[in-house]
Amino acid sequence: MSTTGLDPADEEELLLIISGLGLANGGDGGDEYMIGAEASECLSDMQRYLRRDDPHVMACHRALGQWRVLQTHLLPILRANGTDPQLVFSALKVVVKLTMKPEQLGIRMEDMLKERKSPDPIVGAHLDELKTYHRAYTKAFADDAANLRALVALIARPLATEEEERPEEDQMIIELVVALVVNLLHTRAPDAPPPSPGAAQAAAAADVETLRRLLTTLEAEHGLELVVYMLQQIDESEAFRAWNLNLLELLHYALAATTPQAVFGQESEEAARKSA
Repeated sequence: MSTTGLDPADEEELLLIISGLGLANGGDGGDEYMIGAEASECLSDMQRYLRRDDPHVMACHRALGQWRVLQTHLLPILRANGTDPQLVFSALKVVVKLTMKPEQLGIRMEDMLKERKSPDPIVGAHLDELKTYHRAYTKAFADDAANLRALVALIARPLATEEEERPEEDQMIIELVVALVVNLLHTRAPDAPPPSPGAAQAAAAADVETLRRLLTTLEAEHGLELVVYMLQQIDESEAFRAWNLNLLELLHYALAATTPQAVFGQESEEAARKSA
């Protein structure tokens, strides 16, 4: 077995699939990314690997995180949304799968840890690995506004089309982008206990800071305006009602980044400046 936990034959094939996606110049998501001629087929193969990943080990998910595939290949493809809509759609599906909340992605691992009196430390290490990669994915979106700008552009076009005239693929794009934003804004479950003092508390504070950066960028790119628009359509639209839970969760994470005192305190300061 390799360091990724993949079977050597699977690892070799997966590396070939990744190499077929394209080539980045200048490091992760460099200024220039050359999309491979077989990128669409490679994304389909990657989805196949992710779907059949062993839920007790998640070796494929962990390998793609270790190899920084999202940062190096998938984000540049998402940013190239004007070149090949079908390719971007396929990349979006892979990104949504990779960025799933660690507790959801590793639910079988969590069950194994809870069910056994002496939990296997390797299972716990694999789950921690998924959490580490989730933080890295979130940070990648927070560090470059172009990534969130691409998401806003992706969802804005189908939202501008009347619901009756919107094709099924456009409906799926809206659903996938909303799911992706929820994945990115996720820091901890709403009912999770407070983090214990020490490293866990420091990590939680860093997560909240990243969350604030994401929300600041989303607001600057008019992403939050689109969220408000979608929330306003829930009573009128059957399609938007289907996304109700995701939209509510998105709203929860957005509000979790601040406090009522901070919001009203800022308004008071602005009012005082205007009256001065």
